[in-house]
Amino acid sequence: MNDPIKKFVEHHREAFDHLEPPAGVLQRLQGQLAPTPVVRKSPLIRYGRTAWLVAASLLVGVAAAYLLFGERTEPAPNDGQVAVQQEMPAGIDTAPAAIPDTAERASSPAIAGEHHPRPTKPERVATTKRTSTTPRPLADRLADSSSASTRLAAILEIEQDGRMDSQLREMLSRSLQTDGNTNVRLAALDVLSNHIDDQEVASLLTNSLISQDDPLVQLGIVKVAARIDDMAVEGALFALARDPNTFLPVKDEAYAVLLRRDRL
Repeated sequence: MNDPIKKFVEHHREAFDHLEPPAGVLQRLQGQLAPTPVVRKSPLIRYGRTAWLVAASLLVGVAAAYLLFGERTEPAPNDGQVAVQQEMPAGIDTAPAAIPDTAERASSPAIAGEHHPRPTKPERVATTKRTSTTPRPLADRLADSSSASTRLAAILEIEQDGRMDSQLREMLSRSLQTDGNTNVRLAALDVLSNHIDDQEVASLLTNSLISQDDPLVQLGIVKVAARIDDMAVEGALFALARDPNTFLPVKDEAYAVLLRRDRL
């Protein structure tokens, strides 16, 4: 033992045996050492306050919802009469005033302060006259460089008319030689080929064999020229076939026409 107090008590035990503790010390020690009983509270008592708070919150929420979103009931009509009537003082007649008939109102003199609108006259609807537009001349439409469809429509109109004069022939010849659209040139050739019996038309097509610069139109002229029985046509075909700058299909077609005529 290293504790000096315990050593002292062991050596002097006889000196302490005659001493007795004061009265009541043992009881106090026993009371302190006795276990204190645990008192369990009932769940109703433990959670009673919380339950009351929850119930109060629910009650407040229901009341607020009723005030905010409660349905407003309208009073049901009672045979067309208003349910609530205002009290009128005695002596005042509450019967509605009789409304005079339309005929009586018309025959009765004008009431002061009453406004009677005057009958308005029916408004006149402005009618616009359509001005008839005269068609443009064929020469203007054939010279319209902004629209190839306009030039094609003009050539189609010439074909449907069926007639041919010097003015139409000149316009078609100009379209055949100088128009910038191949389809317009072929359309002019088609109209001229319908009048191939005309000597001037045949001469025009013969001259176009050499002067034409569009190979597709030149090939079409060669096929049409095969129907022209003229020595000038054969000379133009020979010149076309021997020209080294001639498009090869055009050259072959020219040789084929000459071969059918036994000129080779």
